[in-house]
Amino acid sequence: MSDPILISIVTPTYNEAENVALLAEEIFGILKSCDDIDAELIIVDDNSPDGTGPAADALRDRYPIQVIHRAGKLGLGSAVMEGWNLSTRPYLGVIDADMSHDPAILPELIRSLRDHDLAMGSRFGATSYVEKWAFHRRLISVVGVGMARILTGAEDPLSGFFCLRREVLTDGFQLTSSGYKILLEILMKGEHSSQRSIPFIFRNRQFSSSKLNWKEHVLFLKQILVFSLQRLLRPRRR
Repeated sequence: MSDPILISIVTPTYNEAENVALLAEEIFGILKSCDDIDAELIIVDDNSPDGTGPAADALRDRYPIQVIHRAGKLGLGSAVMEGWNLSTRPYLGVIDADMSHDPAILPELIRSLRDHDLAMGSRFGATSYVEKWAFHRRLISVVGVGMARILTGAEDPLSGFFCLRREVLTDGFQLTSSGYKILLEILMKGEHSSQRSIPFIFRNRQFSSSKLNWKEHVLFLKQILVFSLQRLLRPRRR
């Protein structure tokens, strides 16, 4: 039998006090029967006023969890990087704390890293489904993903649910994305030669609301422009 896959899954939090226990219970309940996977959850809390930090601390006696308490809202990209930097494991992942990402595909995502550099949960696979997807949000997602696909070739390059090998992150790699564009940045800047998309159910959020706003969409368009210019000037070597 192969050595177990040692992975750290990071979940950035802000006002997710009612979700963190549910998320931990679901993740480790699913992975409990996976003898080939050894996972820890790293919760990075940005000083949530609803008590998410203490709620996360209370879980450490029940599950393999580490908690990082930050001074305030310092950005999603920096939260993910801080969690990954705390980890000493060779495999890394990201999952939202609002219960929208169904952990049911975690075993398949993680096991995919034996043969691929990166594996992502996809909202656009043949069997994918998004619960209560309002038309305007679906339109924005389809247009955004379409632009990002041209640059990356990935099925859902804006997914916030993915796992990767640590080697994908080159020396000195830093995420500068402030929002949901983290995977896009990794696909554009990281070292990878193979990827896999796995369909999943994007669930309706529990006890929280979307943190996206028009500023995030403007930043995304700016980033697409920057990455497009970079790709034209410095095509990726295959």
